[in-house]
Amino acid sequence: MKRYALISVSDKSGIAELASELVKNGFEIISTGGTAKYLSEIGIPIIPISDWTSFPEIMDGRVKTLHPKVHGGILADLDLPEHLKALTELNINPIEIVVVNLYPFEQTVSNPKSTDDDIIENIDIGGPTLIRSAAKNFKHVSILCDKRDYVNVVKQIAEHGKTTLALRKELAYRAFSHVEKYDRAISEYFAESFAADDIVKAVEDDILTKSLRVSASLIQPMRYGENPHQKAGYYSNTMSGWTHLHGKPLSYNNLLDLDAALRGIVLFDKPSAMIFKHTNPCGIGCGENLLEAYQNAFNTDPLSPFGGIIVVNKALDVKTVNKINEIFSEIIIAPAFDKDALEVLKKRKDRRLVMYNQEILIKNKPLYEIKSIISGFLVQEWDTAITDETEWKVVSDRKPDNDELDALRFAWKTVALLKSNAIAITTKENTIGLGIGQTSRVDSTEIALKKAKFFGHDLSKAVCASDGFFPFRDSIELLAKNGIKAIIQPGGSKGDDDVIRACDELNIALILTGKRHFKH
Repeated sequence: MKRYALISVSDKSGIAELASELVKNGFEIISTGGTAKYLSEIGIPIIPISDWTSFPEIMDGRVKTLHPKVHGGILADLDLPEHLKALTELNINPIEIVVVNLYPFEQTVSNPKSTDDDIIENIDIGGPTLIRSAAKNFKHVSILCDKRDYVNVVKQIAEHGKTTLALRKELAYRAFSHVEKYDRAISEYFAESFAADDIVKAVEDDILTKSLRVSASLIQPMRYGENPHQKAGYYSNTMSGWTHLHGKPLSYNNLLDLDAALRGIVLFDKPSAMIFKHTNPCGIGCGENLLEAYQNAFNTDPLSPFGGIIVVNKALDVKTVNKINEIFSEIIIAPAFDKDALEVLKKRKDRRLVMYNQEILIKNKPLYEIKSIISGFLVQEWDTAITDETEWKVVSDRKPDNDELDALRFAWKTVALLKSNAIAITTKENTIGLGIGQTSRVDSTEIALKKAKFFGHDLSKAVCASDGFFPFRDSIELLAKNGIKAIIQPGGSKGDDDVIRACDELNIALILTGKRHFKH
């Protein structure tokens, strides 16, 4: 009895070797479109799908495998006499191996040059149907949708004449998971692309109120999690938007810091540098160039940057790198690296270097932010209102001057990146005192002021931002005693009137933004 394998792949790496081995082991190859052409050109005999079905490939290849002679051959349960009878009566041969990987939908979506028509054309229909059919009939069919399985399948066929049931079950599980991930990517694309439509609003409501499905592939197993006794791994279902260029593999904690750094750096337009420790900034600076920006960030708190994570928003040059190299930094992140700068940085083998693409980061960001808790998951929209000034109101008698207003904008972006309760004391181009994660706002205020004074910063031109409202005037009075003349905060407290009166009495300009930026 002849044995058949159907091969229809988008990614052809490894397929020549697989097809050759299958032919050596007595299989005839059925193939489609570009795969058939590729195999024929390298001398592997194939049966074109149109010869198998006696029906042409039509509509630019959209319809080629959706045919009873294909799916009958895949789905037939060879243990059932009635299925064997149907195969004989309809002249259908069983197909024992199906090799399919799907159109590159996610890669097409991620490509900024792709049009909507390009993306829609890369929604595979026949491929997922073949995968599902073969996986359903795992008792008799091996489904390969991952090239890493090619060697194992060929080895078992060469040694035993066929694959084991255990392997076919494993392949079926991975196949269904692969299709689920693929369909989820398509669903997310439609939700993002047609967000204004009522139908998509209904889909979003359904995600928030009825069910949550998360599907992602293992990208990197890790040595451990936050602590050495915790196992961990990094999973993703999209192009990350960043590339690890150099150094040891990124750890669990490294990826948390990387995420915090990338979320923060996209808020700044001028040449900017940020230094992170434990997902919190310990310094943020802007300047006319990266060297000036980095120096401003470093000067915030010269003790904390050791072993930190540095991120910049312009191509990293060698002058800035030489300054960075004065202390040890664990990770350096940039949108690009000048050739000379990269050569200097790579001399330290343990330091990680990461390059990011801001456009891809923003485009491929998941629809929602998801956090796991001990009893389930929390889902929320991303906080995208950090730079929105539409609700800002000057509520004090004294108005901020232009320099103060620029500084307040800088401080407001900064405080949104800090763990609550958060206070940021800044100029218009650098942070000078940060109070992070305290249980009262006045505690955060005291810490921010203490750090600013400890490192000798001039508070006379500084402003203050608070991620949440000031409930009482105590923090206002403390800021005034230290020379702060302008404050930005959300407002919304029962004590707003008293806080505003305190600012007027102390000649402080006060802006209420109407939005808070808690970060737990």
